[in-house]
Amino acid sequence: MISDHIAILTHFALATPQANKLKAGNPLEFFALLAMAPEAGSDLQAIAQGAAQNLFGGLHPDVQVGVERNSARKKPLPGIPADWFIIRAVTRFAPEVYSAKGEQLRQDTPDGQAAIKSTFYAGKRVRANLTAFPWTHPQGGRGVSFNLAGIMDAGQGGERLSIGNDSASAFAKFADPKAAAPAPASQSPAAVPTPANTPASAANPFAQGAAAANPFAQPAA
Repeated sequence: MISDHIAILTHFALATPQANKLKAGNPLEFFALLAMAPEAGSDLQAIAQGAAQNLFGGLHPDVQVGVERNSARKKPLPGIPADWFIIRAVTRFAPEVYSAKGEQLRQDTPDGQAAIKSTFYAGKRVRANLTAFPWTHPQGGRGVSFNLAGIMDAGQGGERLSIGNDSASAFAKFADPKAAAPAPASQSPAAVPTPANTPASAANPFAQGAAAANPFAQPAA
């Protein structure tokens, strides 16, 4: 089961829903952007396969699945290994949220909202209960997305991630356009290996081979 895997919580809206600006009408949604280790791949695939089977007859190459490697993202999440899976799970209904003790933290009470906000943060280790649903777009395209049924504090803490912090803005007032360029070093530094001359295994210690790039892709019928 997917809840057997420990995930890292990154971006999220668990106490109160947020407007999804990418959807018509900007609907309010609860969501969690989760990072899961490669070991969760087979369980994620099974969930997606089950959702795609009835409507699409399985996961064909043209079926988009809401799972990607961190290294494949336009902006990889800092502090997350390159080969970990990133999943965005959403729901328009308040997901069940639990403390490490198994106590439900309810969004419809002030105390529950406060407890959720104080318990969960970017970098928190959690367990997630996910389901999947198939979708089609009127202008073409089809895919499988994940629904956030529930989330639980895994009781392992976790280092806070610097996600959403804009360092460029924080340092802007200290920038000096007239600052002198650093003097060149007296000796050239040792050559840094480039992707062209570095073995694949050394260039990416998390790489698992080309076949692992998209474990959700199915061969064409």
